[in-house]
Amino acid sequence: MNKEVLSMRNHTKWPFLLIVCVSAALCQAAAPERSAAPHATRQALIGAWRLQRIEILGPKGSRPDPFYNTDSSGLIIYDASGWMSVQIVGQPRPVMDAPASRPTPAATARVAPRDAQLKAAVLDTYYAYFGTWEFDEATSTVTHSVKASLIPGETGLRYSQTATLDGGQLIFTVRQETPEGTVVRKKIWKRISSPEG
Repeated sequence: MNKEVLSMRNHTKWPFLLIVCVSAALCQAAAPERSAAPHATRQALIGAWRLQRIEILGPKGSRPDPFYNTDSSGLIIYDASGWMSVQIVGQPRPVMDAPASRPTPAATARVAPRDAQLKAAVLDTYYAYFGTWEFDEATSTVTHSVKASLIPGETGLRYSQTATLDGGQLIFTVRQETPEGTVVRKKIWKRISSPEG
């Protein structure tokens, strides 16, 4: 084979290799944009969301939530008018029959110790409050203003957390600095309804 034929074959490979390399570089440059979570908007939060899981990651690794444990369930609802409600059920819950009527405060004061322990366990495995909500799109922060809560001392408090959207999931993230290091708590919710119904 003469030198001209070899030279032509080598020259025809370079444009092909150049196209492959440029294409690979463009794909790599575009990958982070495709994988990044979309910027949340107030409108995108409106609707009902079911709790999928709670993740806590600290300096010593992941651990279950000390209040809700694993397999917790819950529901959070954001209304377009600015009202919200959240309920979370921890596991395991004690078994308790539905009362025939609501007890009066006087009857509650005379509860037997065993019944009092059961009621405390029921309260300790359930969490709920309602109030108003705001969303700061610049910082992707949702803030709940508690109007009433299962825990009376929370009334009037404000809770803020970072909100990101990833597919059909809404992820709340709170970072806390502790003496041991940073603890990151995430609540992952899945959409079950949208403003369109």
